[in-house]
Amino acid sequence: MSGFDLVVVLGQSNASGTNTDFEPDGLDARDPRILTFPATGEDARTIVPAREPLAPIGGHPPGGMGPGGPFSAALLPTLAPDRRILIVPAAMGGTGMRNHGTFAGVWLPGFQLGDAVNLFDAAVDHVHAALKAAGANSRIAAVIWHQGESDGGRTEEDYAADLDVLVAELRRQIPESATSPFIAGQLPLERLAAYPDHAGVDAALRRLPERVALTGFAPAPPIGHVNDVTTHLAASGQRILGANYFAAYQKL
Repeated sequence: MSGFDLVVVLGQSNASGTNTDFEPDGLDARDPRILTFPATGEDARTIVPAREPLAPIGGHPPGGMGPGGPFSAALLPTLAPDRRILIVPAAMGGTGMRNHGTFAGVWLPGFQLGDAVNLFDAAVDHVHAALKAAGANSRIAAVIWHQGESDGGRTEEDYAADLDVLVAELRRQIPESATSPFIAGQLPLERLAAYPDHAGVDAALRRLPERVALTGFAPAPPIGHVNDVTTHLAASGQRILGANYFAAYQKL
């Protein structure tokens, strides 16, 4: 039955993409059956062909390729020929659960920090709009989460509690995602090595499938796929991460 399979991408900079070495007309060109629902720019809130870089809620200019495109490229061959993919990018760099880095935005549902944007609310609104635009017979195939650098220093228990609330509230406020896999990605290995205080966040992400049903964990690429020593994945790293998300999706 024809319709869209939505791939929702949430989180901070490695979810939105912070690189310039992707190949939009080459290695990273998307099949015509892969489209996107931008959150910003002149095509905001319309369905358009997916071309890297996508347009999430925000990101570090000039933007880059995140894991959503590579994940969708792996997902497409598993779908019926009359199905299409709609990538819904809703990420913002420099954001945390209860605090933030370079952008004043927080992810914890129902939490307010001064004038900071509640990105969970913004993402829910964007996904609802995408579902309406996608029309009948559409579904949320997967939700991809990549976030945690701005929460370094928190204990596993603290971050896990917030992440679990986010998953539960997402599934409550967007009923179409209630049985969709929610897959958390590991922070870059270079980041974990450079910032030992990220161990709690790393453990909380890794153990998400032990706590919450229909969730998965995508390991980070091997060492050597960041473009700034510690934090941001180059295009090669995003291709590997997208494949790892898909492997976790297949298990679910």
